[in-house]
Amino acid sequence: MRYQEIRPSPAASRFVRCFWLLEDAAPPPEVQRVVPDGRAELIFNLGQPYECQIAGAWQRQPRCFLFGQITGPLVLRAAGPARMFGVRFHPHTAGQLLRIPMTEVTDASVSIDDISSRLWREFATLGDLRSPLDQFAALDRIVVALGKLTRSDDGLLSAAVSELETPDARRGIGAVADSIGLSARQLERRFLQAVGIPPKLFSRMQRFQRVFPALESAHAGWADAAAACGYYDQAHLIRDFREFAGKPPAALLADDTDLARHFLSGVRMSHFSKTAADLAG
Repeated sequence: MRYQEIRPSPAASRFVRCFWLLEDAAPPPEVQRVVPDGRAELIFNLGQPYECQIAGAWQRQPRCFLFGQITGPLVLRAAGPARMFGVRFHPHTAGQLLRIPMTEVTDASVSIDDISSRLWREFATLGDLRSPLDQFAALDRIVVALGKLTRSDDGLLSAAVSELETPDARRGIGAVADSIGLSARQLERRFLQAVGIPPKLFSRMQRFQRVFPALESAHAGWADAAAACGYYDQAHLIRDFREFAGKPPAALLADDTDLARHFLSGVRMSHFSKTAADLAG
């Protein structure tokens, strides 16, 4: 499996955290999973689409779709050789860019054709481009063009997201709301509409995500990583792992075939100018 993250252009970075490419000519037969990170994604299947388990049934993913916030592990299985492009948004920008309320796609996906037939036609041209570099550049141009049609940013919500993403943020939601001049109820309503989940749940997801770089730094143990990320104790951390990942920490990180293991591995983002060389290496 090869997973590569690409940094967007400055204009696209207003909406996009990164683009990514995942290729696997012989994906493992085992069930795989993705864990919540508080960000919606656009996904383009140029190989065989994965199948996704929803309400106990397996459903084939569309060729091009938006997946909203997930609040627990997303369980997938490969149907053949995989080649996927992704657009990982900032927590509050997918709905703004695509003009949809994010509460409608929490724990769900929607085909781009159901959002905009014009966008579907634009994204469909990605398969006609020969190189990943050209495909990433085309994605970037589409995002920039959409951004020019988008209303101005919600500065208060951006500030709230930034505070909740901060590694040492341990304040309650009420304190975050006070710091940006909103009531807790106002923040809850605006956050839910734009991000798709309540701010408290988002904050928990960010704490959960911070565990992985904490473990990689200075070979910290589980207890040290839990304390550094704001958990009361190791048992508190394990409860979050079971809720968000569906398995205990050691099992998640030990499984090299699991998609979650690759997405959480702290891949360094490349610039467009380096993409072709990185993918060829």
